[in-house]
Parts: sequence; structure tokens; C-alpha cells
Amino acid sequence: MNGDAVTRNAAEISRLMSERMRISGRSLEAQVRKAGRALPRARAREARYLVQAQQLSQNPKLARMIDERQVTQATANLTAFLSGIDPKERRKDRLLGILGILAANVLLIGGAAITYLWWQGLV
Repeated sequence: MNGDAVTRNAAEISRLMSERMRISGRSLEAQVRKAGRALPRARAREARYLVQAQQLSQNPKLARMIDERQVTQATANLTAFLSGIDPKERRKDRLLGILGILAANVLLIGGAAITYLWWQGLV
């Protein structure tokens, strides 16, 4: 596989990560590092392989070590995963999660306050 194809694949995955996951970075390597646990283990492994293949493609002798089938498979899997992410849905889920935590804290503190007042005989 030539270096241009690997670079094109990496650029496509980088663009999808920027658009869908809102993970910015100078390169795919930086984006994969920032993604952390946001990527499932298998997809993170494939993304790291793409980064490694992109680095190997810079050197003509080392470019022969790149497995074309594995690069194609990794690109297809990552594209399918990232295309299925809806940024608006992720934002909504994050907001609802924060609001749920706040509501639980308010109920817990309110319950503790009422229990304390009852214990002191004020209620």
C-alpha cells in the first residue's frame, strides 16, 4: 500500500473524529491519545495501527511492512463506528447525566436535612 493511501485514510479518520467526537489535535496520533476511553478497545487498537502505518509510510523501506488488508479493515471499522456517532445526541446525553447527578444530590441533601430536623424534634 502506498503512503498516499494510508495518509488519506488517516486524514479521513481524523476528520471524522473532529466532526463526530469533537476531539481536536494536530494529527491522528494526538486525537487518538486524547480520545482515551471514548473509543472502544478494539477501535482504539485499530486507530493506533493506523497511526503506526502512517509513520511507517514516511519511509519507503519501512512502508513495505504495512499490511494493506489490515489498514483497509481498520479504516472501514473506524469509519463505521465514527459515522454512527451523533454529536447532538452525545451532548444531550452528557447534559442529562449532569442534571441527573444534580437532582440526586438535591434529593440526598434534602432528605438529610429533613432527617436532621426530625431527629432534633423540629419537624
